[in-house]
Amino acid sequence: MSATTDALEREVAAIRALPADADMRTEARRNRHFDRILQLIAPRIRHFTRAYGLTDMADDARQACAIGVHRAICDYDPERARFTTFVNWQLRCELQALRHRVRLDSRDSAKRVGARTVSLDALLADDAERTPFEIEDDLAQSRVEAMVATRIAREAFDAMLERYEDRMRERACREIAKDTLRKRETMPGTVHPDELAAVERDLARERAIVTRYVFAESDDAKFDADLPLDNEKQRQISRRILRNLRAQVDGAALN
Repeated sequence: MSATTDALEREVAAIRALPADADMRTEARRNRHFDRILQLIAPRIRHFTRAYGLTDMADDARQACAIGVHRAICDYDPERARFTTFVNWQLRCELQALRHRVRLDSRDSAKRVGARTVSLDALLADDAERTPFEIEDDLAQSRVEAMVATRIAREAFDAMLERYEDRMRERACREIAKDTLRKRETMPGTVHPDELAAVERDLARERAIVTRYVFAESDDAKFDADLPLDNEKQRQISRRILRNLRAQVDGAALN
């Protein structure tokens, strides 16, 4: 353990030991301990300032880091980590927030659309001399949440379909093996490759039908007019598969 780490622990412990409702003398002691902490971590503040590309506004970066140190002192738990580790994350957080306020967002996804991350204070600014940022699209958040929910639902649905198809594939292979055994077309217990290909085609077609049925945006879009099956047949296939998926989920819940 380095001397700097030990010194930081002593200064933080001294600050936390001071009473909250202090007089001016106690407040002066708190400020002296705080200044020592800033002196001890000054090298890493300069390092992080360079790492986040804020050397042209070093004063603002130091003020942001001072806020981070204050928060670190308030939230520090000696049982979970050393202060020298905990304060690093607070410094990174404040400098990242500062960079987002004064720079274009550096993430690749933001660069492609020219996005800029700003604070809520900037959005709600009352100062007449400041021009507050305007939200381009009020419905963006709801659309993103809807897309995320749909994606999660699709992934869960695909996982259930895969388990269902495994059972159907196994059942079909057993039936085909019995038929071929009676006809003596193949070796006992085996399935001809053409029969397997037909099973996979049927499963793929049913997957497409039920997926379209479940995630269609309107009733008219539930059915594929290009299929040789009419709408009623597609509805029956979808409902049969959905009943099986529901039984599958109920069985898993019971187990």
